[in-house]
Amino acid sequence: MLHRIEAWLRYVFTALAIAATVAGVLIVVLVGASVTMRHLAHAPFRFTEELVGLLMTTAFFLALPLVTLNADHVRVRILVSAMPARIARLVAIVAALFGIAFAIWFFWLCIPWFEFAYLRNIKTEVGRLLMYPWMAVLPVSMVLTSVAFAVRLSAEADCSDV
Repeated sequence: MLHRIEAWLRYVFTALAIAATVAGVLIVVLVGASVTMRHLAHAPFRFTEELVGLLMTTAFFLALPLVTLNADHVRVRILVSAMPARIARLVAIVAALFGIAFAIWFFWLCIPWFEFAYLRNIKTEVGRLLMYPWMAVLPVSMVLTSVAFAVRLSAEADCSDV
């Protein structure tokens, strides 16, 4: 059952990572177009900085669940690799629990922020882009990231029974 859930989550998380890649490509295209407009037409796009910032944040948070599920974070493993397998597994379980706690805490902090923007229809200053669709990515990402940590935790718990 755990493998089916993980396979389904991997499919969903991969789709989100592809969307993050598209956001990254859009960043490059926007910056390139703005620079081109600045030098050729002496009129850069006014909204580039705002949209690039929103796309960058979105790309990060869309990719985070897959990175978490795959355990592809930047890690310093000098100490953990020197530990016996049983203790290293325990450290991985504690790390997953801390990850879940952090993701839930971050989610809890994001909700009032999102509600504020949604209820007041907050828009960006220059481009007048609605903020709440962009801000919705953060709490959704934190929920999915905590699920990814939980799947990793379950996998570690299954490995410790062997």
